[in-house]
Amino acid sequence: MLERGITRLAVHSLIGSSTKEREYATKLLLEFCNDEDCCARIASEKGALVLLSSIAGNMEYPSLSKLAEEVLRLMERVEDNVQCLAAAGRFGPLISRLHDGMYV
Repeated sequence: MLERGITRLAVHSLIGSSTKEREYATKLLLEFCNDEDCCARIASEKGALVLLSSIAGNMEYPSLSKLAEEVLRLMERVEDNVQCLAAAGRFGPLISRLHDGMYV
């Protein structure tokens, strides 16, 4: 329960008013992504993948963009996240799996 609360807080901090707040939240999510269960928990948080995708695509803050991209890349490892990532506009993992015949 505590883990879910911390994950939710980190996701909500992605829309924080300061760049530092978003950076710290993204770094925290990056640490959480070392655990596949946490990756699934992050993906289940409403808006998390859309926010991370938006941050990853924002080149105004390159270091923050790179961190968000790394979080998303790690989340791709979890099979259950592939459809969620596609719904958030990241079709690469789904296309790769379809191409390799791993996803039906």
